[in-house]
Formats: sequence, structure tokens, C-alpha cells
Amino acid sequence: MKVLSKSTLPVSFFRMYNPDMDSLFYAASELERLNLAFAIVTIIGTSGVTPRRSGRMLVDESGRIVSTIGGHLIEEKAKAEALEAIKAGMGRKIAVNSGRGTVELMIDVVKAPKRAIVIGYGHVGKAISKTLYEIGFALYIYDTRAVECPFAAEVHVEDSWEEVLASLSVDSFSAVIITTHDSSMILSLLDCSKAFYVGVLSSRSRVVPSKGVSVPMGLDIGAETPEEMAVAVAAEILMKYKKRSGKPECERLRRLIIVRGAGDLATGTIIRLKRAGYDVLALETSQPTQVRRNVSFAEAVYEKEQVVDGIRAVLIERAEDAFHVFDEGSIPVLVDPEAKAVSVLNPAVVIDAIIAKKNLGTCADMAPLVIALGPGFTAPDDADAVIETQRGHNLGRIIRKGSAAPNTGIPGNIAGYTSERVIRSNASGVFRSLRTFGDIVKKGETIAFVDDIPQKSEIDGMVRGMLRSGLRVTAGFKIADVDPRGEKAEYKTPSDKAMAIAGSVLEVVDSFFSQGN
Repeated sequence: MKVLSKSTLPVSFFRMYNPDMDSLFYAASELERLNLAFAIVTIIGTSGVTPRRSGRMLVDESGRIVSTIGGHLIEEKAKAEALEAIKAGMGRKIAVNSGRGTVELMIDVVKAPKRAIVIGYGHVGKAISKTLYEIGFALYIYDTRAVECPFAAEVHVEDSWEEVLASLSVDSFSAVIITTHDSSMILSLLDCSKAFYVGVLSSRSRVVPSKGVSVPMGLDIGAETPEEMAVAVAAEILMKYKKRSGKPECERLRRLIIVRGAGDLATGTIIRLKRAGYDVLALETSQPTQVRRNVSFAEAVYEKEQVVDGIRAVLIERAEDAFHVFDEGSIPVLVDPEAKAVSVLNPAVVIDAIIAKKNLGTCADMAPLVIALGPGFTAPDDADAVIETQRGHNLGRIIRKGSAAPNTGIPGNIAGYTSERVIRSNASGVFRSLRTFGDIVKKGETIAFVDDIPQKSEIDGMVRGMLRSGLRVTAGFKIADVDPRGEKAEYKTPSDKAMAIAGSVLEVVDSFFSQGN
């Protein structure tokens, strides 16, 4: 039986770090057996004079080292980088200068931190521990009774809960599982604020629910036996660890949304839907021409990825690849101007956010719910709902019957300026910008060229939009946007107009799904 004091490490660790047992592979096998986090550092190249030309070193989460890659400076740098890599759960390649030469190192994270702190090792505690161990959690068991668990990383047994818990420290990689009748008292003794999960095996009458605590813990699957309860609890913990919704995959597929267009207004809508928990695929042309491209996911077509307001978009090649990007928590962007992905993925919702001022092929039977932004559409003929995009009192209005206001060709009024703030090309040719987002410009200043012809700002202000250099444009083509508010203008996040429209779209989508669709 393994009964440990509050400061004792498992026997395997004594063997692992005994100088006579300094075997990297033995240490790695023991750490892996116990699901403990560690990384392997390997010399992959050298130049100049270095202590060693080859070698491996193991670094565990506490910073302990097994084996050597030579040289104190090299090992200390490698250890620091390995610890960061372990926390991030992702390997990396680094180069370390030893003073007379350089060592290239590959840091492979074999296991990232994933801890289950089980307080109370009765029938349910045992079943939960076994299930969590089998899905890769390192086990830390605390009890006031004798405990035997050969696959636990640590077991702490004392006469009282106060003594048992005195050594317990909870971090962001920890799931705390309380399975004893003394749960209220245990919660009062512990600081679980950093834990990614805290669950209590109790009825709500025993423990008053508090923020961040699952009482009773586990997903609702009708579990009765300890083994069934272990499945329910493990599923809930994994859901929290992976930051997933916990909804059935089939339901997730039913909530798929495809947005035609990924310009600045479309991007505001996509961000709002993403933050509301929906999976959103954006469709674009092969050569997007938006000017507010710094806040447009369409820019991913050129750059392979684009981050707007903390949300990352990634260019994909096939509609089916969208689900891998969803799993990463990002927005997939697909070049698909004809919206062929709709017939491939059968989304619940299609949103036309091209803002072309006319219908480019969207129809009401494309999906169970179809929404269109701006003029060119009539509800319910072309779409189930049309969203007003013209600035003014009706901006964002949801139209269930009828059309949005017709396009006037005059931009919305900002600080008394309308057409003057939008710069249009005065010639045909290849566009080349001189200024970029956030630059302050003066009226009459040359901000770009079309071939060799200067393109000037018509007002003082801040550059809020600028077409991508290298694109061919025609006379009258929109190439830039200057905000007359100058330094007070906001250009790094979606506009107030974009977010107003996005809020209306989200209202329609949420209403649709709340009705059981």
C-alpha cells in the first residue's frame, strides 16, 4: 500500500532521479506511465565549439533534468524553454549560443500538464480516477483513509482533511473532483480559483452551488453506477479542458452557418456568431477587393490567415477542411464565390454578406434559414430576413417582408462628410498604396498611385481603409477610406455599423434555433 505524507513524492521518483539510475528512457517511461508532463530536448545541429555534438535531455514539469546535452548555460536555457513549451503543450526549435559556438535544439513535448485532483477515494472516486487516468490525466489522490492506487502520481493520506489538504496547490491545469460527504468543508479549505474544473459529487441540498463549481458534477446521461458516473464526470472534465460545448456532434453540425463574403461588415457578423458559439464558414472570391482589409477575414485569401479582434481566420482548400479549423477555435475561409460549399455541407443557415447591392445568386431555399444584408434582396422571396445596412435610424432593422433601402451611392455621413471620405480611382491601372491604416493625411495629399497617376485625399483625416497594392482597378473603383475624425477614429476593430448589423443577424439566428430548428 502506498501511503504518502503531504510532502512525499512517489517511490518511482526516487528511483528515477537516483544518480545510479540516471536513465532518460527509464525516467520517460515512468513519467508517461503516471501521465506526468515532460519534454525531451534533442541536439539536432551544432556550429563552432560546443560541449557536445549530440545528446538528449529530459525535463519534467518541476524543472528536474535527466541526462545531459552538455554545458550549464545550454542546459539552463534549454530547461527554461522546455518548461514554457510544456505549459503551452507545443514543441519548439531553439538555438543556444554557448559562447564559442551554437547548439540547435528540438524540444518535443511528450505530455502536457493535465491533472486530476481526486479528494475522496471511495467507490465513485476510484471509478472516476481510473477513467481519468485512462484518458491521460495525472492522478493526485487525497483521503483520510488508507489508499492503494498503483497508477497515481501522488497519494496523500493524513488523519484529518485539514492535514491532507495542507499540501494541496491548485493551478490552471487542475481538475478538482470532490467525492466525500465533507465537500462543503473541503471547499472552504481550498482555493480552487485557478482550477479549470471543480466538481462535487453531491445533491444541491448538500452544497450550495457557487460560481465555477459543478454541483452535482457530470453530464446528464442518466448515470447510476460508479462506472457510469465516471463516464459522465470524465466527459464534463474533458469538455472543460478542451474548451468545447459538450453538445452532440450531430447537433453541432445542425448549427453550421455559411457566410457569403468576408469583408469588413461580414467579418463583424462572423465574429458575433463565433462568440455566440456557432461554427461559421466564410466564402470569398479569389481576389477580394475590400479597403478595410485590416478588419476583414477576406485578407486570409492573400495572407493564409488573418486575426481580427482576437479571432483568427484560416484559408482552407476544401469545404470539408472547415471542421479541422472549427476544432482549433478559428474561422475557415474558402475561395468559393459560387457557394458550392452549401450543397456539400448542408448548413442550417446561409447569410449573404457580400454587400454587392444586388443579389449574386442567393435564394431562399439554400438552407432552412437564409439571411441577406443590404439592398438587392426581398424577404421572404430571396431570403427569410433582410437586414438594413444603410446608416441612420433603421440601421440593423430586421425586415421579414420587403427590402432594405435602395443603394443611393452616397456613403453614410461621418462628422459631416459623405462622398468626400471615400477615395475612388481617377484612372484604370495597377494600384499602389503610399499610406496605410492609421496614418494621418491632409486634404490634397497623394496617398496612392494607379499606374503613375497620383490618388489624393479629399479631406483631412485618418486612413481607415486602403486597397491592397498590386490589384488592377478601373476608374471609379473604391481604393481608400479616410475618416474625418482623425486621431479619434478607430480602425483596428470592426466598425459600429458592422457590429450593429451583426447584432441583428445574431438575433435572427438565435431565434431560429430557440424554436427547435
